[in-house]
Amino acid sequence: MIRILCDGRKHSFPALPVTIGRDADNDLPLDDSKLSRRHCRICRTPEGIAVEDMDSSNGTFVNGERAAHHLLRARDTIRIGVSSLSVEWDPEAVPPPRRKKRSAAKVSELEAENLRLRRILTLTHAVASEHQEERLLRRILDSSIEITGAERGFLFLVTLHGLDFRAALDSHGKDIKRPEEHISRSIAREAIESVKPVMTEDAGGDARFAGGRSVAFLRLRSVLCVPLKVPDGPIGAIYLENSGVTARFHDRDIPFVTAFGDFAALTLASARSLGAIQRREEQLRQSRERIGRLNARLKALLRRQSRELAGVRADLDFSRQELGLRYDSNAIVGQSPAMRAALALVDRLIDTEQAVWIHGASGTGKELIARAIHYNGPRAKGHFVTVSCGAIPPELLEAELFGVEGRPGFLERADRGTLFLDNVEKMPLPVQERLADALGRDAEADAAGVNVRLLTASRSDPGDLLGAGRVHPGLHARLTGAICRLPSLEERAEDIPALVDHFLDLFCAEQEIDRPAMEPEVIDRLQAYPWPGNIRELRNEVQRLLTLQRGRITPDLLSLPVYSGDPEAVPPVDLPAGGLKALVENLERRVLLDTMRRLNGNKTRAAAVLGLSRLGLRKKLERYGMS
Repeated sequence: MIRILCDGRKHSFPALPVTIGRDADNDLPLDDSKLSRRHCRICRTPEGIAVEDMDSSNGTFVNGERAAHHLLRARDTIRIGVSSLSVEWDPEAVPPPRRKKRSAAKVSELEAENLRLRRILTLTHAVASEHQEERLLRRILDSSIEITGAERGFLFLVTLHGLDFRAALDSHGKDIKRPEEHISRSIAREAIESVKPVMTEDAGGDARFAGGRSVAFLRLRSVLCVPLKVPDGPIGAIYLENSGVTARFHDRDIPFVTAFGDFAALTLASARSLGAIQRREEQLRQSRERIGRLNARLKALLRRQSRELAGVRADLDFSRQELGLRYDSNAIVGQSPAMRAALALVDRLIDTEQAVWIHGASGTGKELIARAIHYNGPRAKGHFVTVSCGAIPPELLEAELFGVEGRPGFLERADRGTLFLDNVEKMPLPVQERLADALGRDAEADAAGVNVRLLTASRSDPGDLLGAGRVHPGLHARLTGAICRLPSLEERAEDIPALVDHFLDLFCAEQEIDRPAMEPEVIDRLQAYPWPGNIRELRNEVQRLLTLQRGRITPDLLSLPVYSGDPEAVPPVDLPAGGLKALVENLERRVLLDTMRRLNGNKTRAAAVLGLSRLGLRKKLERYGMS
């Protein structure tokens, strides 16, 4: 005979084992929400009478210590939930363990388990057949919700920056917005740190999470959180919940979801490895294409050099610097329809003596096109003289253009060569009128007159400048033999990958470093940006990426305007309590910390990037307690 004293009441049982729990089919049912359905049992072992915990959520305690299996002795006190128990028995009167007949309910339960196992097997096959990471994550979460009958579920991965929510679904497969606001981080943290499933039948009344503010705020009830484990440790977790129902999950859910979670984690790791292999293959393909483009450019360079060498003559007036400044329009990077149209016009104009007006936004390469026309045309042996009309003070421009006191001006120095007028609309109108007259006289003069080819550049259309009165009509007529418009970089976004390749090859050769790999998302963001500064701005951005890269160019290295796609984007500024001084100190601290992290603590590189000496950097690190 076994006697169990529970909270002052004595219960007698003729045989062992005796099961205790919240379900009515237990030998000793107790109405206590903190107990599991089948919480523990009193059983006989070869060593004697023992109490065994049945994988309960809140545990079984003997004499104040949690125990999974404990051999009972006289005066031992068992505590489960809010109940205190003691066990008495007559060793000679205890019969052998009884065998319970399998009830119809038990048979039905087994059939349900079999159905569940078959369903899990079907879901496992479905998960294993998915290789795209985002779809795989959604399928894993959707299957977990189906296995447990949860109301909603969340799947997050653990990163250096915290929890990265990759899927959040309700039981109908609809997305849940702002998933980070719907979970208890204390429960999630417990599952990740212990690398074990965490189940609570009533989170609000669970002593383990009594201090969790999100538990009370969200009014959480049934929660099951299972870590996603790989051999190196947890990579994330599946978080399932029913907010309005207590005891929605059962102890028997844990092994099913744990096994499924382990399988899902390995499947996810495999999909990531496959994705990495595919990305490397794509990078190899891009590298081969890049090598092909480099070879094509090298062949063009060799052809150009051959033409240059064949045309070299002993001309003392032709300086060594100018001999090296030959340009080939075929080598100008750009295969977009807009750029091909512009280059096709340039090709038709190169071999003529016609004046050409080139217009386009700042940074589109107007001077590059002008030099291509000169150095590949009939005047290639003559001087290419640039007049930056906006850079020379108006009161000096006339003297610089026409010369003074026996000193030749730009016009005379360009004789038998090319005169390139950059930003001609910034030239004072009286000077424009005198230049138009001089060009008209020279056209009718004898061999002693100045003979130049005129190339002009402006940001605005020459017709618009004439209509606005910013260009003299006589000069406009002399300069507009042909008009060539250069497209903005936004109009030729398809040329950006080739331009990036060109600048990377150029800068890496100059610095004598290996070219770093570049993630595809970087090119996507570069192509999505409008580039108000055009090619010049793109060149500066590529040079910045190369300075900041750590063997690989990633999206987080992009400047804020390019990363966000907004040229006017600036970091948000909220003044702290200390005002501007505190703001500056906080900003300086964050910049120092971010730079040191990105450069793996390399103080020499960090000082160079920040424009500081090593001593200055050390003092700032010590000031902010970062030494």
